[in-house]
Amino acid sequence: MMTIQGFWFFESIDNALVAKELLKSASDWLKAKGLNKMIGPENLSTNDTIGILTRGFDQPPVIMMPYNYPYYERLLKDCGLTPTMTLFSYLMKTDSMPTNLLNRAELFENRLQKSGIQIRTIDLKNFDNEINALQPVYNSANQGNWGFLPLDTVGFQHMAKEMKQLVNDENILIAEKDGKIIGYAVTLPDFNQVFKKIPKGRLLPFGWYYLLTGRNNILGLRIIIMGVLPAYRGQGIDWCFYSKITAYAKKKGILWGEACYVMESNLQMNKMLKLLGATIVKEYKLFEMNL
Repeated sequence: MMTIQGFWFFESIDNALVAKELLKSASDWLKAKGLNKMIGPENLSTNDTIGILTRGFDQPPVIMMPYNYPYYERLLKDCGLTPTMTLFSYLMKTDSMPTNLLNRAELFENRLQKSGIQIRTIDLKNFDNEINALQPVYNSANQGNWGFLPLDTVGFQHMAKEMKQLVNDENILIAEKDGKIIGYAVTLPDFNQVFKKIPKGRLLPFGWYYLLTGRNNILGLRIIIMGVLPAYRGQGIDWCFYSKITAYAKKKGILWGEACYVMESNLQMNKMLKLLGATIVKEYKLFEMNL
């Protein structure tokens, strides 16, 4: 029976001996627990950052995405690990979105409305109730995705409340039918553009000024996650989400969006993003090793 566990937060100088000792300690501990395969770098779950950056080092990371030295991939391979999962970041330029595809989204939305499906923004004044209704949909929509671990109520509320500080209502789109949520899309302004200007990364005493004055001058956003319940897929809800995200970006003067993570194995999402004119700008990898 295959029993698997991950290693987290891998950091090392460019020295194979150092990396090997680190990973040996991790693998020895896992073997002592009866496990026979190690995967990483991971996090507490796939709801957080995972993998290492292996392509796109010339681009700054968007909010809540990892960055590391290019030699990390070589170190992991030298230690006997092999790639097991590849994930992409796609760049979408607001002024390059194909007009014919955005028009198709309008047709989809008209058809959806006739079948009782509406797409709206989240009600931030009713945030707690919205999040409680979203949680089971989030878990169901991601069921079966590689490495996905469902979030319980406490975990989902914690994740949502962290994001609430950074979003407005147009950053969270909800698809619903007869008042019940069936899909969602979440974006975040790329606050890294502001954070990197804050002296020493400290909000006090003057960092708050940079945050408050800079948040309206952010030129990019991250498309964090999008999901639709299986019974409602293939009806164009995802096209409508992208159309509304594009309209929001144009209204706010946002020049680009980065969709990440997108698993290499998610053929449908990769195909859709390419149809929308998006290009892969970053690549991340997870590695594995038999113990």
